[in-house]
Amino acid sequence: MGTHRATGGSRGVSKGPVIAVAAVLVLALAFVGWAWLSNHAKQRDNAAAGSCLDGTSTLDVTVDPAIAAPVKAAADRFDSTQPHVRDHCAQVVVNPQPTAAMVTSFTSAQPWDKNLGPQPGLWIPQSSRAIEQMRVPGLIAGTPASLAVSPISLAVPDPLRRALEAAQIKWSDLPRLQQGSLSSINLAAWGKLNLAVPAGDASLAVAEQVGADISGTDPLDDKAVATGQVISAISGLAAGAPPEKDVATALNDLAAAADANAPLHAVAATEQQIHAHNGLTVFRPTGNGPVADYPAAQLTGTWVDQTQNAIASLFADFLRAPEQSKLFTDSGFGAAPQATTAVPPKSVLDKVTQLLAHPILGVQATVLLDVSSTMSTQDGSLTRLANSIGALESTMNVMPPDFGLGVWTYGKNLNGDTPYKVLTPTAQLTQDQRNAIDQALSGVSPDSTKADRAYPTLEAAYKAAVVNYTAGRTNSILLITHGPEDDSALTGDQLLADIAAAGDPAHPVRVDVIVIGGAGTQTLQTLTQRTGGTYTKVDASNELAFGTAVSGALTTP
Repeated sequence: MGTHRATGGSRGVSKGPVIAVAAVLVLALAFVGWAWLSNHAKQRDNAAAGSCLDGTSTLDVTVDPAIAAPVKAAADRFDSTQPHVRDHCAQVVVNPQPTAAMVTSFTSAQPWDKNLGPQPGLWIPQSSRAIEQMRVPGLIAGTPASLAVSPISLAVPDPLRRALEAAQIKWSDLPRLQQGSLSSINLAAWGKLNLAVPAGDASLAVAEQVGADISGTDPLDDKAVATGQVISAISGLAAGAPPEKDVATALNDLAAAADANAPLHAVAATEQQIHAHNGLTVFRPTGNGPVADYPAAQLTGTWVDQTQNAIASLFADFLRAPEQSKLFTDSGFGAAPQATTAVPPKSVLDKVTQLLAHPILGVQATVLLDVSSTMSTQDGSLTRLANSIGALESTMNVMPPDFGLGVWTYGKNLNGDTPYKVLTPTAQLTQDQRNAIDQALSGVSPDSTKADRAYPTLEAAYKAAVVNYTAGRTNSILLITHGPEDDSALTGDQLLADIAAAGDPAHPVRVDVIVIGGAGTQTLQTLTQRTGGTYTKVDASNELAFGTAVSGALTTP
């Protein structure tokens, strides 16, 4: 029987499944490797961050002393979280410094005052007014938001508070009480209101609010702050105010002697500061009042690097968190307002600050009246000269008795070779002075000569005003002319040079010019600009604009 071969035998394995399995294994190993590498890298980065690879970066924060305690407490909390920024350990150092001193150093052309500590990357002043005062283009990032708020009011003894509240005293009443008497509120024994206005944000805020209340413009603007009413009112707060170094010292002095015979009766401060002094109460005049809103301003000066900028942003956000807000309210502050407080522009705040430092209670003016033949021209039913005299007399009738006025006439040769005549020397407007001016003006008549010598007259009057300067007043000269038709040897350039040489920064004299119907000169226009005066041209002397210009020049400090 034959033997048969096996028909089955061993078969080959398919390559497709083997390749697929291998691919899966490779991918699995790759994933595992990637995960390990990623985790390793993360651990390495965390280790680097935890060890502050680039060291510690310190943010200097300067704050107003009134709010320093809660900010320091918040800084301790912030540091305890061990924050890391850009491979740095972040640290915050809080430095209390007066807001006014910081504004002075920021705006000074001098090197930074090292007594104020390092220049900060974050600044928390008392109010948005301070931010506006020191605003330098590019220095502040964005619009600083408030951290807390406290109304600014008057710290007073309780008997004075009750009397002021009963009389419903407004902000605009304060200058009258400061310069007059408290008898109008049944406190005659107290004399006048001895309100201290030490340099600082609270005094600035109260003065600005007084101006806003009087002008009806809130916040105060450039036009309103230049009016005579506002200038006189703000000056009335400062003139004769009890001298005090700062608000903190004034509050201590007031608390120590809060009675009618004390040299100090009141001081502007935040209500948070007032409540901290036993024996003092808060008086808030009727109407809108100023506030301290403590904005956190992130600074971008050359002394602040990118890491410190980042820390400043983080810390500012941290301060506004609800947990930190309680630190402020527990310290007597109100919660931060939702909107930024509206404040006047820097130009207005600077003007108010200047008036507080150098109050101006009125005008001391010398009028130079053209009596050349051109002033005999008819303007309506009267001559230019008669209309000018009428405008002077009507203005004088409404000028307060503490203002000063004098009158010169000028032509070509009114007094021998002298082109001018002093009708009444400049003096305070007592009744005798008013009578003397009225009598002198009643005898004035036009000259027969068209030419005049306005320039020599103006130079002589300017030099006399500097020599006889009256402190606490705006010393000024008002030139009323048709021309001028000056035919003297004194050129316009020489007049400007002579007046510049005669000027004294400590005794500034303003020159105002009114030209009636004539062309005027560039010399006179330049002179008014250099001395801070006004230059007005009118077509005729019987226009309302002429009377308005005369009144404005003689009554606007």
